[in-house]
Amino acid sequence: MKRAALALWAVLAWACSGGSSSLPQPRILSVEPDTLLVNAKDESLTVRFEARYAVSVDYGEEKVNTRVTATGTVWVDEKEAAVTHFDPSGVVVVTVPRGLGAGAHAVKLRLDDGREAENEGTLTLKPPGKDKEAEPEEEWDAGVLIAFDAGVEDAEVDAGSMEDAGTPGDAGSDPDAPILAGDITGFTFDAIEGARTSRLSFTITVRAEGPRAAHFDGSVELTSSRGKVTPTKIGPCDNGVCAAIVTVDATEGPVQLSALDSYGVGGTSNSFMLNHYQ
Repeated sequence: MKRAALALWAVLAWACSGGSSSLPQPRILSVEPDTLLVNAKDESLTVRFEARYAVSVDYGEEKVNTRVTATGTVWVDEKEAAVTHFDPSGVVVVTVPRGLGAGAHAVKLRLDDGREAENEGTLTLKPPGKDKEAEPEEEWDAGVLIAFDAGVEDAEVDAGSMEDAGTPGDAGSDPDAPILAGDITGFTFDAIEGARTSRLSFTITVRAEGPRAAHFDGSVELTSSRGKVTPTKIGPCDNGVCAAIVTVDATEGPVQLSALDSYGVGGTSNSFMLNHYQ
C-alpha cells in the first residue's frame, strides 16, 4: 500500500518537476469595472483570473503540499497598478494607476513565476463630464430670454417659468442630472451570510435609497468597525447598486461594514463573524 502511495506521489512530482514552464498560462476572466473616468482618484479595479500552480512532494513525510502562496502584479498598458489584495484562487484588487489617457487600455496579469495573461482593450477610460455636454443649453433655456421681455404682464409669466427651471422635481426625472443633497437618503447592505475569514475576499452589495436611488452612479467609501477593509472605496455604482469584492483584515470576532457617500449619507451592514486566517 505504501509503495502504491509513493508511486502516486512520484507521478505528481514528475508532473510538477518542469516548474512554471510546464504549466499553462493564466487566463483573465473579467475586469471590473470595465469603464472609469480618466485620473479618477484611488479607483479600484478587480481582476478575476484562472491559473494553475505546481505542488510540492515531501517523500520523507509522504505528503503532497497543495498550499498555494503565489503572488502577482497587474499592469494597465505599461503602468504597474498598486496591488491591495491578491488571492491566488483567482482574484486580485488593484488601484488604477494615474496618468492614463482616455480610450481603451490593455490589462496584463503577471504571476511571480513569470507567467502572464493580457486582455487588449478591456478597460475604457472616459474624460470627466463627457456625458453632460448638453447642460449649458439647459441653463440657457431656464428663463434667460424671458427676462428681456421687460413688461409687467411678462413678469408674471417669468415667475411661473422659474418654477420649471431646475426644481428638484424636474431634476429627479432626468437620469443625467447631477445627484444633489437629499436625492439619496441612505444605503443598505444585502445580508452578509455566515462567517467570513480575515484577509480572504468575499462579495458585498450596497444599494442606494431615496427619491433618486435608481440614478445613483457614484462611489461610496467603505469602513470596518474593526481592522481594515479593502478596497476603501467602491464604485461607480450601477442604477444605485454597488457590488464589489472586499477583504477585511482584523482579529477574530464580530464585524460590521459601513458605506458613506460624498454628502455624508451612509448605511451599515449586518454584524457578521470574522474567523482567523489559517
